[in-house]
Amino acid sequence: MIQKDVLISELSQAIQHQELILYYQPLFNITTSTYDGVEALIRWQHPNRGLLLPEAFIAIAEQSKLIIDIGEWVLKNACLQIKAWQEKQLNPLRVAVNVSDQQIKQKQFFDFVVNTLHEINLDPHCLELELNENIVIHDKELIQLVQQLSQLGVKVALDDYGAGVTNLNDLKHIPINRIKIDKSFIETISDREHINTHFVRSIIALAKEINAAVIAEGVETISQVNILSAYQCDEAQGSYYSEPLTVEEVEKFLIIRQKS
Repeated sequence: MIQKDVLISELSQAIQHQELILYYQPLFNITTSTYDGVEALIRWQHPNRGLLLPEAFIAIAEQSKLIIDIGEWVLKNACLQIKAWQEKQLNPLRVAVNVSDQQIKQKQFFDFVVNTLHEINLDPHCLELELNENIVIHDKELIQLVQQLSQLGVKVALDDYGAGVTNLNDLKHIPINRIKIDKSFIETISDREHINTHFVRSIIALAKEINAAVIAEGVETISQVNILSAYQCDEAQGSYYSEPLTVEEVEKFLIIRQKS
């Protein structure tokens, strides 16, 4: 195992050395099984350890504050990729990007989003930002930020919903476009009597009341799909539909989609 200080040092050079890359996992409409967009997922092509998943380095990045630089890199490169696809006459519909707590707390975050979109000449409606569920409702400045993003045209989703303590009723006056159910709850819904199955059904029902769409992540089986469909969940992502794809694989996917 690499020592923490060594990993931090290597990670600090990863952007400069172009070792960070983005994969994209498609999002699907559960009812129609049609494609709705993609989520950008970071990977680190480590020169010695090979391709690393976020679990291997994101916690270290958060502890060392590198997460802010990495987050800005992800957001800007995801926007650049959207534009590149559009210039190839490919339409990714929307690209979701996860934003860390530290990143969104930066006072210049909104300006960074605005400047990035302006620099790339990208329609804000193509971008969706996934935010931690707990951090949004407990900070008046962040609630104002979400309102500003919504007015700009950027979509906002609550990520990993259910892992925290947020009450959906607290979100009635915050412009949230989507609620993303944490995959730990999806893992067990193949059993209709499991407590998590009832919890998922409740989330979906309450989300409808605030006009937010619901995404289930970590969907792996047809049984899960059938239950989510019965409960009127809007979208899903996971290995049942597609593993995360490289840029080239997404392009092939979009080309096939356009021809069908």
